[in-house]
Amino acid sequence: MDLQESFRWIESERESLLARLCELSAINSGSGNLPGIARVSEVFAADLNSHSGHLEVVPSATAQRANLNGELVTESYGDMLDYRMRPAAPIQVLLVGHMDTVFPADHHFQLPEVQDGGVLKGPGVADMKGGILAMLTALQAYEAFAGSGQLGWRVILNADEETGSHGSADHLVKAAGSAHAGMIYEPGLTDGTLSRARKGSANFTLVAKGESAHAGREFHKGRNAIVALASAIDRLAAFTDSEKGLMVNVGRIQGGTALNVVPDNAVCQFNVRCWRREDQEGFLRQLQELVQDLNAHSDCRFSLHGGFSRPPKTISPANQLFMDWAVDCGRQLSEELRFADTGGCCDGNNLAAAGLPNIDTLGVQGGYIHTDQEFMLIDSLTQRAKLSLLLLDRLSRQGDELLALREQQSRAEEGLATC
Repeated sequence: MDLQESFRWIESERESLLARLCELSAINSGSGNLPGIARVSEVFAADLNSHSGHLEVVPSATAQRANLNGELVTESYGDMLDYRMRPAAPIQVLLVGHMDTVFPADHHFQLPEVQDGGVLKGPGVADMKGGILAMLTALQAYEAFAGSGQLGWRVILNADEETGSHGSADHLVKAAGSAHAGMIYEPGLTDGTLSRARKGSANFTLVAKGESAHAGREFHKGRNAIVALASAIDRLAAFTDSEKGLMVNVGRIQGGTALNVVPDNAVCQFNVRCWRREDQEGFLRQLQELVQDLNAHSDCRFSLHGGFSRPPKTISPANQLFMDWAVDCGRQLSEELRFADTGGCCDGNNLAAAGLPNIDTLGVQGGYIHTDQEFMLIDSLTQRAKLSLLLLDRLSRQGDELLALREQQSRAEEGLATC
């Protein structure tokens, strides 16, 4: 097939894709619903196995986090799918998606619904089951259209992106080391805008331990963890620097028992966002100094858990070239693509930090993600598949240009490191 034939084939798959997306949306795959994720995984594995490459099911690592009681708990995540096609080809592209959603099995938002105006509403339709279907459709069209020996591709579908990719991040970063470009299928905005640079993100839990006592008889013997934590929260919030774009959001607090007991435990969880690596590093230094100062001068003991799971995504010259290609491919589809910086984050942050140029919003167009109003524009299923097909074709023909820019950047970074 030539490109136009491929486009016609993609369009002919529209109703089938929509029906499949409705079936996938109706399978709950919240990050903690491992049986549901396994069912979705089986569907995508069957699609991948229609090619002549090799599929591996990769267990996710476990991770520890502090809960709202200040206790360390171990989290387990669903398995990843890792499929490789032509791994010896000179140009390698890594395509990434996530099978999990934010909706647990007991959430009221469980079923998709086709609405007027070419809209599909449902859990995960935009974020990102629709995007994965667009990805797989593009790969199927590419193999029928070209399947160039110049381009090898690798698909990794993880199962924990919505909770920070703690169980899959190391595997993704390792895969980035053998790839030359990355394509990630987070949803674009409703108007088609794609994400450019992204803020980095960190989640922390700060725990204050005091001494309980009867609030009436022995108040003087108690050490109030809530009061100590409240003072610490004021100092945390003061780290926000709007001019730099560094934000500290205290999102949850918990502490205390009965009103006549001096509380001996209080916990706050907070999120941090920043644009630059140097701001990330500076904040971490400030945070450690704060905890040291609290422990030196408070009558309670403080402990800190967590860290940056998403480093800031900055745009390298190679990444800019890749985005320019996407804009050009959009014009071939009579679409004026735009890129805009965003405070949100995704696996594209980690891949960029590992040196991989990537576009991370190649999925369907939609909105209200992470809410019970999540929707996608049905036309974007096939439109985004065509865009990915054009990008794969461009990589197979001009990938050497991308590699040259990456090598220039590597040499420049090595030069700076030796100065």
